[in-house]
Amino acid sequence: MEYVCKIGTTSGEVKSQTERAESESELRQRLAAEGYYIFSVQPKDWLKAKLQVRKRRRVRPDDFVIFNQQFLTLSKSGLPLQKSLELLARQARRGELRVALETVSGEVRSGALLSDAFAAAGSFPKIYSATVRAGERSGSLDKVLAQYLSYQRITRNFRKKILAALIYPGFLMFFLAVLVTFVVSFIVPRFAELYKDLDVTLPQLTQVTISVAMSLRHMALEIFVALIAAAFGVRTAWQSHRVRVLWDRVRFGLPLVGSLMLKFSVGEFSRSLGTLLQGGLPVVEALETTRASITSPLIAKAIESAREQVKGGHSLSSALRASGFFPPTALDMIEVGETTGALPAMLESVAEFYEEDVNIDLAALVALVDPVMIAAVAVVVAFVLVAFYLPLFSLAAQVH
Repeated sequence: MEYVCKIGTTSGEVKSQTERAESESELRQRLAAEGYYIFSVQPKDWLKAKLQVRKRRRVRPDDFVIFNQQFLTLSKSGLPLQKSLELLARQARRGELRVALETVSGEVRSGALLSDAFAAAGSFPKIYSATVRAGERSGSLDKVLAQYLSYQRITRNFRKKILAALIYPGFLMFFLAVLVTFVVSFIVPRFAELYKDLDVTLPQLTQVTISVAMSLRHMALEIFVALIAAAFGVRTAWQSHRVRVLWDRVRFGLPLVGSLMLKFSVGEFSRSLGTLLQGGLPVVEALETTRASITSPLIAKAIESAREQVKGGHSLSSALRASGFFPPTALDMIEVGETTGALPAMLESVAEFYEEDVNIDLAALVALVDPVMIAAVAVVVAFVLVAFYLPLFSLAAQVH
């Protein structure tokens, strides 16, 4: 069977080539024995590759944190690697993690390296496989696992803080949507029937409101179908790299929110790269792994350009500066880290700086959004009261 391999040489060159082998594990062992760094091995048949990817389910982040803590403890205790994996697979509470660990255990049993086994499972982050590979080469797997566990906890806590900050604004938006739906589907029809029975001359504001609301009510099915079609269209368009890049340009250019998202992406990049460098990976390989694990396509493109320049002999700070995408503060800190020979530690400082900055900006943004959303709810309620009770006031005045 033919496989498309993305591999790196000891000189830092990354290339893709087609190889023939009986199985993926056999090919990985052969390439590793030849001294290559293995980034990915995929079947050449496109359909089969897609089906294999669909069968793989990502391990939940919280389960992955618990697994790494247990794996590190067992590794420090001196328990054999194969025994540790089998034990953790039996103890796994969720099926995705259990299946993934059984795959890893099987690969290790057949002679594959631990890093290659995690990569072959397809359920773990690429940065994790690269970190384990660095620990295997340096002979300090326990130290590297501890560093990754620390990285994992920090990033998870940071993301949870962001989600927690967005819960209340999200609840207000949901409440506003429910309120508008309730007014259109229940309040407006009742008042429309009432005024029709009373044969009251309605003010212009009430007439327009009833007309618009009744139109929306009659078109409810069409609106629902349109929303489903729009969601499907967005999901399909999102598969295009060009669309994701376009969206990245739009979101980074948004006022207030754009700078916050850029800081988040820079912090994510710095944290990932710093962890890989602390594990002992060369800069070029660490940049390639970071590029593959980053969520922003624009940042990934800038990292790829920087990797090519670093491979050509340029410093990391100058290569990133040439992209014109990274903030000056981050570039200056990285340059100082390179000059003093403490780049991994400085990258962690950059990540901490921008993560704290994101927390402050997010708190300020939420503090601004909350009163705006509350005011929007108040405006909707006030508009309904004025539009539908104004005719009643006019009718009461006529009676008197």
